[in-house]
Amino acid sequence: MQSNTDSSGSGTYSQTVGLLYVFNLIVGTGALALPKAFQSAGWLLSISLLTFSAFMSYVAATFVIEALSVANAVLSKKRRVEYDDVVVADGPSTFEIAKKVEVSEMASMFLSKVSLVFSYFAIIIYLFGDLAIYSTTVPKSAMNIVCSTINASTVKSTDPCHESWPEIFSRMAVYRIFVIVFVVIVCLPMVIAGITKTRHIQIMTTLSRWAAFILMISLATVQLSSQGAAAHPPAYNFHGFGSLFGCAVYAFMCHHSIPSLITPMRTKDNVFGKIAVVYGIVGVFYFTLSLTGAFAFEHVQDIYTLNFLHDDNTSFVYSIIDYFLALFPIITLTSSYPIIALTLINNFKVVKDILCPKTGQENESLLEADNQVEENDTDDNREGRITRNERNVFDVLVPALVLALPTFLSLLTDDMLLLASITGSFPGVAVQFAIPCLLVTAARKHARSVLNFPVPRKNNSPFQSPVWIVIISSWAGFSMIVVLLNLVGVKF
Repeated sequence: MQSNTDSSGSGTYSQTVGLLYVFNLIVGTGALALPKAFQSAGWLLSISLLTFSAFMSYVAATFVIEALSVANAVLSKKRRVEYDDVVVADGPSTFEIAKKVEVSEMASMFLSKVSLVFSYFAIIIYLFGDLAIYSTTVPKSAMNIVCSTINASTVKSTDPCHESWPEIFSRMAVYRIFVIVFVVIVCLPMVIAGITKTRHIQIMTTLSRWAAFILMISLATVQLSSQGAAAHPPAYNFHGFGSLFGCAVYAFMCHHSIPSLITPMRTKDNVFGKIAVVYGIVGVFYFTLSLTGAFAFEHVQDIYTLNFLHDDNTSFVYSIIDYFLALFPIITLTSSYPIIALTLINNFKVVKDILCPKTGQENESLLEADNQVEENDTDDNREGRITRNERNVFDVLVPALVLALPTFLSLLTDDMLLLASITGSFPGVAVQFAIPCLLVTAARKHARSVLNFPVPRKNNSPFQSPVWIVIISSWAGFSMIVVLLNLVGVKF
């Protein structure tokens, strides 16, 4: 959890590179569900909601950056124990973002125990949803590569994978086989080994993402220009609000990684304005991807890349492109799954330590050797072995739970749009909106009352009025209620 690192040495990069990283982080696989959500909710409602949701997400992102500057001032004060408070001299301000302080560490700095536990549970549930989406998207993509065409609206999950195959091998059965293979055979060994994404894998993932999205936009545009619109979505359909809102939140999720991307920038001049430009570019990118898809295909799949698989173009080049697009989620999500799983495991362990803190005697017992001789088997030693056994059981149960629950959800349903909607609408709202609001409110109070100095204007979010907290909270609350009504079948 202690992960504050200095950005003054190697490992820094220019602001332009940092902003490109922010763009790459936001534009993830969550965008693959947007075209289906656009087609379901209507083009006008989709444009309006995605624009407003993007703006609210940007406001919350500026809150995280402001809280990060206060966290740096706190660390600076700890290093300068000879001063009674923080004094801003002619040199760099103590509020300058020089140390990486993760969101979880900022929560430990500024929030009460109740708010801290809420933050961790929100992140944990969100990561569970993330893993469920991953363990659904990859097997569903693999199943559709193996099985026959999916673009017809009459295809059902109970249909055979191929007409010549036994009935037991339905599309859903093959999908579930791929779920087990993906989680147990592919991802579990990587999680156990603690494998994380290397620089080479990151470069490959970034290049494949750009290639895939550019290809999807280009192919859909060509299809629209040559064949005209295959579908005519309505201007609005409020019954599709739930899936659209959840996907919009999920598609703009970056807040938990902001400290890792902003801190290494060599300069933070006008960072709020430049991140606003990034959000604007992402918004245009999403609109182009979603609108071309919503009109180009009569039935948009919940994983948009699948619309390009088994199409009418049978040329060699088109076949290569189609299979690349179908493989794109498999490549990117397989490399990310172990990172999300390990992050989730670590968050579980932190929550356990918060709720059940170790005593000094227990901490000492963890250091005792396992090969204690029998004659020294005192009560304290027996207690030490019990503590070690409890720890070992916890270390086994948590990874099993982390993999088992999302896998179970994936085995129940292959509806990626539903999973993205629920993940974005409930835990996603907490991570993207609630936690930044809690952090910035507590950080501003800490700066005034403990540091005895307000946050400098340069590090201030442009949204200083408490009204913005109310607006974000009201928007999040209203949207969650509408999503819940949509899920239970209430029509508008």
